[in-house]
Amino acid sequence: MLNFTAIDFETANSYRGSPCAVGLVRVRDGKPVDERRWLIRPPEPVDFFDSFNSMLHGIDSAMVADAPRWRHVLSAILDYIDDDVVVAHNAGFDIGVIRYACAVDNIEWPEIRFLCTMVMARRALSLPSYRLPYVVESLGAQMGDHHDPLADAHGVVTVVNALADRSGVNALADLAACQRMSIGRMSSGIYSGSVAIGSGGRNFTPIEVNTDADPSGYLYGRVVVFTGTLMSMTRDVARQECARVGAVPEQNTTKKTNVLVVGDINPAVLRPGSNVTGKARRAFDLQDKGQAIEVMTEDDFVRCLDGQPLDADADLAALLSGTASKPATRTPPRLGNLRSVPLAERPVPTPPKPPRPLRRERVVTDQVCSVDGCSQTAAFKTRSKPTYCDTHIASILKQGGLEPLESFTRPDDWLLTRCLRCDNVAHYRFVYVIDKNGWDEATCRACYWREWAQSTRALQGPYANVDVVQYEKAQEVSEEHGYIYLGPLTNPSLPDDPHRTECRRCGKISAERLGDIQFGCTCQPRK
Repeated sequence: MLNFTAIDFETANSYRGSPCAVGLVRVRDGKPVDERRWLIRPPEPVDFFDSFNSMLHGIDSAMVADAPRWRHVLSAILDYIDDDVVVAHNAGFDIGVIRYACAVDNIEWPEIRFLCTMVMARRALSLPSYRLPYVVESLGAQMGDHHDPLADAHGVVTVVNALADRSGVNALADLAACQRMSIGRMSSGIYSGSVAIGSGGRNFTPIEVNTDADPSGYLYGRVVVFTGTLMSMTRDVARQECARVGAVPEQNTTKKTNVLVVGDINPAVLRPGSNVTGKARRAFDLQDKGQAIEVMTEDDFVRCLDGQPLDADADLAALLSGTASKPATRTPPRLGNLRSVPLAERPVPTPPKPPRPLRRERVVTDQVCSVDGCSQTAAFKTRSKPTYCDTHIASILKQGGLEPLESFTRPDDWLLTRCLRCDNVAHYRFVYVIDKNGWDEATCRACYWREWAQSTRALQGPYANVDVVQYEKAQEVSEEHGYIYLGPLTNPSLPDDPHRTECRRCGKISAERLGDIQFGCTCQPRK
């Protein structure tokens, strides 16, 4: 029977453990028989609302002011789920909400089995997008308002039923097996995701402990065991790294074990008597009997590999990129792609070349301005193209709708200007202004993109996207791609409207759409 509970969370801010609403739908034999929707006050340390999140789901702090806290809602959610498998679209997020919220409140993770319809859809369907509304519509159905937790939970039910019909099964376990997926499990100290089942077993490279390792190293001569999933490297690479620094990696916790490295395990339960992995439980038992076993996090382990003291103020990403407290020796930009690569073999980044300066020294010339009848000295020299004096350069800029704010240097240097129409300040090259004048087009990109966006929305009519772009979102996108955000150039700021930015690397000020900002500045080295 298709018996399960569909679930969807909404969060108050960018921290995953800030639930502000949950929707649950109980399903029996493929049919919804009950539903619940609760507003939630997030845990105290993360009890604030980002405007971007509120824009998505319409919930703000005033709406949850009288709602129960997470720690009180959790028990009601678990009572409602009972023994059901929980199904969510992008279960990594929704189950992650539970994990992270519990971590903030220092609550042990509850025991839950779960299945992910996003992973399932990727296995069963060939689509350009696997967002929930798109998947639902591709299966010939409609769903309610996206980001309403109850509507999204009903959307999950639709996906499960449709994929079960396609597969010819009528049980959730059979549907997972048909798509070669595992049903995930979370308990007090254990997390195993709902993922596609790969082929083959665990292959370990033969171990040869480095006898010439530095004896003063923190892990030298110690027996190390790993439990939980490591973020920065595979288990095999971790074992090889142990051997490199003179430690002895073992598979299981024994009386010889000195160090237990824990991966994806809730730190709130790392204490004797907790329901954790067998290796961790065995380590606590041995600790109780007097054996000196140190339980350390993955961050601590990487810090030891890098020769850093355990009380160093550094995070995992900084340690792995070699930027914690010494020059970089390795910089894995995407840890997921390099988990199987030994640390010493990870690519060493080539230091980027400094950006070309926006402006250089003016080159003196005895050439004469190319404008007929003008005898003034040109501002720049050229072999085959026209050259102009300062007076005619100002005239050409004015034709392009610009007023120069600094002296001219060279035609392909960046000149700071002010738009005579909208007053926007930005950098443009003189050769670019000449090119736009030839097309009878004003140079200012702020004016251009404002008018382009308005005309596009007019053509789209009622189908135009008029969702307001929040300042925080635009700032986040700009900063992520190397810009200082100087603000929107329309009020309100709508999709495709321009924004004013300054490149952190070269200092160029420009007016660009968010989609173009995501390509980064032209001074950035291209991969």
